[in-house]
Amino acid sequence: MPFPFVSEELMSLRPIIKRVFGFTYFYIEERLVCGLRESTKQPNSNGMWLFTTTEDIESLGKEFPQLSRRYLWRSGNNAWVVLPSRLPEFEEYAFKACELILNGDRRIGRISRGQSRFTPRRVSTENFQ
Repeated sequence: MPFPFVSEELMSLRPIIKRVFGFTYFYIEERLVCGLRESTKQPNSNGMWLFTTTEDIESLGKEFPQLSRRYLWRSGNNAWVVLPSRLPEFEEYAFKACELILNGDRRIGRISRGQSRFTPRRVSTENFQ
């Protein structure tokens, strides 16, 4: 697990953790809130990625005052605040991000593709007998 202090901080929320494409993703209920990456092959993308929207990226980015605007990424309606692990402030910023997540900051997280906003209805087995 990359940056184990992050998972320790978020464990009280009982996140769903998935490992895909070199990232460790954290879901709180149906919301994808962050991803962690620590790769020796592509170190430039290592760190904590906060999932947000283009509507919220500017205000969320201001929570990390020393973070350059080049770490605020956008694609369509999706956006990411990337907290690179190579920055001297990385641990401080990662703890700050965890605090925001723990406090339910709605700027962090989004419904990811493949995730539904609705709980599927149960199908009765009586119809199959």
